[in-house]
Amino acid sequence: MQVCLEGHKITDLYSEPQFRQSACEECGSDTIHQCPKCETNIKGRYKGGFSGSGPDVKDFCHGCGEPYPWADEAGEFTEVDSSVLDDELVERSVSQYESGHYQSAVQSAFIILEERVRDRGGFGRDIHGSDLMTESFTPDDGPLSFGETGSEQQGVMFLYRGAMQSLRNPASHRFIEEVDEDYARDVIHTVNLLLRLMETNTSSNASSKLEQHPESGVVDSDS
Repeated sequence: MQVCLEGHKITDLYSEPQFRQSACEECGSDTIHQCPKCETNIKGRYKGGFSGSGPDVKDFCHGCGEPYPWADEAGEFTEVDSSVLDDELVERSVSQYESGHYQSAVQSAFIILEERVRDRGGFGRDIHGSDLMTESFTPDDGPLSFGETGSEQQGVMFLYRGAMQSLRNPASHRFIEEVDEDYARDVIHTVNLLLRLMETNTSSNASSKLEQHPESGVVDSDS
């Protein structure tokens, strides 16, 4: 992507010489196609899916996390309030978010959730993703299921399984420039809520359910 120093997009196709411009037709500013700090090629981001106009211009470099010249106000970057977040999320995911590695931040957040569910539910590493969430939170039989009614328990299962299917999986399959700052920040807070709900509501019932339903595929903690 080629962008002028005022943030006007010149072309998505810098690799095609016929689309390049040395100056912006809108404001007359010089143009760049790489981050001035780390020389990583500038990539755009898609908001709400692909569009015919191509990706939007980002304000921060995905390579080094530094602002581009047109984002001269660093206040545009929204910091995450680490004081309200899970410690492991802060260490492994927020650190990546703050360095501008948004896709990695999303992936790390869901890895933490998956690891925590697997450990708390007593599952082996042969089950993961949405299958792990379904087995863990299945109403009545799931070692981590919680809720006052069967309907609530089912909703909890859909919540955890849906997070994997609708938030984690798309982020893993998209190009890195499509996972932007806003999406990553929202995912971090969503995963934090899921961790807190699980730890608040399953602190005492997981072990008893393991004993009641050993046939559910849960690994015996003594094995």
